[in-house]
Amino acid sequence: PAPIAQPRIGSGLNVRFTFETYVVADSNQLPAAAAHAVADAPGRNYNPLFIYGGTGLGKTHLLHAVGNRILQRNPGSRIVYLSSEEFTNQFIESVRHNRMPDFRRRYRDECDVLLIDDIQFLGNKQETQNEFFYTFNALHQMSKAIVLTSDTVPSEIPGLEERLRSRFAMGLITDVQEPNYEMRIAILKKKAAQETFELPDEVAQFIARHVVRNVRELEGALIKLAAVHSLTKQPVNEALVAQVLKDLLPAKPTLD
Repeated sequence: PAPIAQPRIGSGLNVRFTFETYVVADSNQLPAAAAHAVADAPGRNYNPLFIYGGTGLGKTHLLHAVGNRILQRNPGSRIVYLSSEEFTNQFIESVRHNRMPDFRRRYRDECDVLLIDDIQFLGNKQETQNEFFYTFNALHQMSKAIVLTSDTVPSEIPGLEERLRSRFAMGLITDVQEPNYEMRIAILKKKAAQETFELPDEVAQFIARHVVRNVRELEGALIKLAAVHSLTKQPVNEALVAQVLKDLLPAKPTLD
């Protein structure tokens, strides 16, 4: 709807990453449910929500889904989404150009929901950690929602201050695990439906057997398959997908 388009532009959210496009299974059930709860009652449920897991497993998707759902319900919500590296870079620039009041106003006074990706990159950045600590406290005291993602639990982030570790543990820490075979098929089917791409069952099963590490690789395989089919008009079968996967995953010698 038109009313929520404007806030989304400023928030940095990807409108395609919603709860409706997220496939839930045993491997991600708890983080998905917790993200839903945060979106339903921002700042009251699980604050902060800390989601960790390997690369390409859908953590960023959940972050965006939280923001998109909140905006859908309350178009006036001031949502800030960025990576911890972007937070660090903006902090450094603000210090350099004497703009710290503007920086603090944006992340404390003018922020209702703070979504930070890859918080592990704050490790060993002492000044940025200090600033983030006070930002976190200010938002938390005002019951503003904070959702963080990381590739590991707070206790294993190198160079992270103890006071931040304890803050991150105040809410809920939950992990996204690698998708099992059935979930990989479900993800492929859902993605294909979104792209209005006809994906035969045996082809989905073939991809799911060979692409096992993460969701991003699964989606990459499907996008490549759809592109090759569209450009060459070759039938979508195991022979074509084997050719596509061989190109995508040269380390898989079994696909000859």
